[in-house]
Order: sequence, then structure tokens, then C-alpha cells
Amino acid sequence: MSGIECNCANPTFGNTGLPGCSTEQKAMAFPVLMPRYGSDGTRNTIDVTSTTLGADLLAMLNAADPRDRIYPLPRVENASFTRTDTQYDEAPSGRKYRLDGVGGVRTWAMELWAKSAVSGMHRELKKYGCVELDAFYVDISGSIFGIKDNPTDTIMKGYELATETFDVFADYATDTTVRKLMISWDLDSQVCEENAYAITGTELGYKATTLSGLLTADQVVTEPADGTVNQVVRTTYGTAVTLDPVVGLDTSGAVLALYNVTQDVAMTAPTGWAAVAGSDGEYTFAYLTAEATTNDVIRVSVSGAPGYDVQDATFVHTF
Repeated sequence: MSGIECNCANPTFGNTGLPGCSTEQKAMAFPVLMPRYGSDGTRNTIDVTSTTLGADLLAMLNAADPRDRIYPLPRVENASFTRTDTQYDEAPSGRKYRLDGVGGVRTWAMELWAKSAVSGMHRELKKYGCVELDAFYVDISGSIFGIKDNPTDTIMKGYELATETFDVFADYATDTTVRKLMISWDLDSQVCEENAYAITGTELGYKATTLSGLLTADQVVTEPADGTVNQVVRTTYGTAVTLDPVVGLDTSGAVLALYNVTQDVAMTAPTGWAAVAGSDGEYTFAYLTAEATTNDVIRVSVSGAPGYDVQDATFVHTF
């Protein structure tokens, strides 16, 4: 919702012609969430002048700092975009006067169903709502829509959320329905929805509907022998007894780093990082023990693992 701005000295009027072909916004496939501000404190945007738009978006998906990432949701169902009624002040004469800034609140509401609505997803979505957020609209044709304040702008922003309205809750399965997650938020009152623009699948080099979010993974690291570390990596999905193992972690493309927390110093990169045969989700690597003393706490970080956001873990050098 935004108010009508009148320029009485030089009134202008919108031209109502249409081009021969327009990029139409179709039904929502899913939204893409993004922190409004990145790790450097500046507004997160998409540079529409880039010649590598598709690669830029993928880089944002896999950015090292969570504040610099985009977060595509799974495919949604029953997306709706209700708007509260415009409000008027009505005089005794019957004449009405539109009240700017009152009413006209846009709500985005949607559902995740069945396997997309499991408790693991519920836990992840409960992490939103603490920092300012923007959202992009991915439609079923594979275009991604955001906001440009002016047609000549070189950046596209997300739709600003009224972040304090972000809500998610579960609707339990019954004899005739599957489990659902009900998700909703309001747009900020200053969002000018008429300034929406699309980046098409042709411009990206792929359909935006192919974007998918990262999986959270935890690691447990131990040092059974001096200089040799065992690493077990699992997602936060699975059962209370058995979490899903991360199989095929790309040890050639991802980066494994060690940091001596006790001495507050980065360590030499480990060597021999590889999967343990016959043990899903288990890996091993070696490190320079000369860079640690007994009882030093060492932090293990994994970055750039395709499809995963692996959380840091620590072990104690006990030898």
C-alpha cells in the first residue's frame, strides 16, 4: 500500500497504452526470502545489469554468510494475497474522502503440504521474523519478481515484509487431510506493488522454479587418534533415533577449515578429507598437531558444500 502523491503544479497522468507483448505475473510457485541487509550492512539487491544474473543468484544461494543468502521455499499451495479494505471518512452529506495510510494492507499467505510440511521445515521457518526481511515472487513460468523504484534503476529489491507479522504454524493431518504448514506475512505499508518487475528464465539462463534452499546439517567431530579426526555429518531431518546422514559431501569442492579457539588463530588446512567406506555420513581428515597443545578447543568449519549449510562444531585436542 502506498498513498497517492499529487503534483498540483505539474499534474501528470498515466499513459494507458500496452505493448505488443508483456511479461505477465502468473500464479506463485514459491517465494524467495532474503535478509534486507547483508553482512556489510548494505541493502541486499539483485544487480539487473549483470551479464551473469543466473550465476549471481546461485552465488547468493550459497553465500558463506547467512545474511548474504537467498532462501527459496519449497513449492507452495493455496497462495493468496488478500488486501484489507481501503478506508474512507464519510461526511453527513454522503461524500467520502479516502484516508491515506489506513487500510490497504497486503497479506501474503500460503501453505506447505505433506513432506514439505514436516517438523524439520517448521523448525527452520521458526527462525525467521527476528531480522528485517524481503521476499521475491517466483511464478510458475519460472520468472522471479521484485521491486524497482524507477524503470531505469540498475538494482531490483525484494518486496519489503512487515517482519513482525511473519507467522508459521502446523495444521495436523486428519483422516481426510495431510499435514500442512500455514505461512503468512504482511507487506510493509510503503511497498509500491505497482513497481514490480520480472527477471525471466531466459535472462537467468534457467527457470527460477529450479532454485531450492540449502539443508541444515550438523557435524559431530572427535579425535580418536593424535592428528586424525572423525567427522559425522547429518541433516536435522529424520527420526528421533536416526537423523539423515549427509552422503556424498563434496570433499573436492567444499572447503574444510580449522580454527584454534583457545589460541585464537587459524590453523593450516587439514589434509586427506574423505568419506569413510561403508559408513554413511562419516568422514575423516588429518591435521597438524604441532599447531595445538593439550586441551585446545578446535573449531571445524565446512563451507561451499553444494546443497548444505553445515554448522560449525568443535573438538578438544586431548593428546
